[in-house]
Amino acid sequence: MANELAGIDKVANLLAVLVVKDMNKSTAATILATAGFSNKEIAGLLNTSEGSVRSFISIAKRKADKAEKSEKPNDG
Repeated sequence: MANELAGIDKVANLLAVLVVKDMNKSTAATILATAGFSNKEIAGLLNTSEGSVRSFISIAKRKADKAEKSEKPNDG
């Protein structure tokens, strides 16, 4: 059973790399995080540090929050 799970993990990692291969690291990290990969896994897939991954995701969240706030109508 553990061997089967290791094989599934390898396939998932391969598919993830294929999906994000032409994206910049920031976009790729955000997509992989949304798909459920850990920061450590993302760092390994993108050949970068966990700190960079945390930074990429944090910046993406701030941008999303800012966009969400600008879309809300003012009640005034």
